[in-house]
Amino acid sequence: MKQRKLLAVLAAALLLAGCGTAPQPQILSEAEAKAFAEQVDGKTANILTALSNHDLAGYTRDMDAQMKQASEPRFEESFQVIIGTIGKYVSHQMVRVEVNGQYRAAVYDARFEKEEHVTVRVVYSLAESEPKISGLWFDSPKLRGQ
Repeated sequence: MKQRKLLAVLAAALLLAGCGTAPQPQILSEAEAKAFAEQVDGKTANILTALSNHDLAGYTRDMDAQMKQASEPRFEESFQVIIGTIGKYVSHQMVRVEVNGQYRAAVYDARFEKEEHVTVRVVYSLAESEPKISGLWFDSPKLRGQ
């Protein structure tokens, strides 16, 4: 129960400011999604690897200012809950990319040491010249306590 509350708090802390009621996202075509995933794949691998390695500087390297400010104070909690539950990051494969205004959410099927299929959603802001991470969510049966 404590773990579920902590995950809810972590998810709330990482929400984008002003999300409110957003329109339904558009799903990019497979070719467009692949092109975007190739553009951000290094950032996705970096954030997952850095979290696994307990590396705050690497973890926050590609975040926008708001995400960095929300994530830094909760890094230890995130590490303990996520990596402590599902183990270290192993690999990821893009499932789809959703577009919602100036944001693109890359959804991955990721593999960790203690769980094969973890849904990882990395939201990228396109407000700057280079995509920056502005949201990060993890979902799996182990993380939900099942």
